[in-house]
Amino acid sequence: MRTFFLSMLAVSWLAGCANPAHVHQMVSKDGGAFAAGELIHDHDRGKDNHLVLEMSNRRYEAHGFTVERHTHLGELHKRYYLSNPKRWERIFSGLDTSHVTYCIETAARSADGHELSCSLIWKFGNTPAGFCTDQAGTAFPVGFE
Repeated sequence: MRTFFLSMLAVSWLAGCANPAHVHQMVSKDGGAFAAGELIHDHDRGKDNHLVLEMSNRRYEAHGFTVERHTHLGELHKRYYLSNPKRWERIFSGLDTSHVTYCIETAARSADGHELSCSLIWKFGNTPAGFCTDQAGTAFPVGFE
């Protein structure tokens, strides 16, 4: 029994270290500013994260940004602590991630020096969406699947 437990622990540990990156392709909309795009991120490490956005005449890229993870524990404590203590325990311990929100704030640059400020947000289990704003202040909606 002890050998089985230790082998399962080793497999879990190795699987955690080999956590693959999440890959999202841009959802293209008719008349949208971007022809294609890709977002690759890992929630734990930021050095390999990258965002690519392609317009008809320009390609923007951002590398090495972080994915911030937010959980409003104060609000969840009020909602679940007395009414559903088991759920509160799972949320507080990190086992229930249904209330987690992720966000990215980064600047994507083109080879010729143009820059877009991008802000993406999504809840656990959903896909990233948000806006990228150019230097003139024009906001372009972006969404990924």
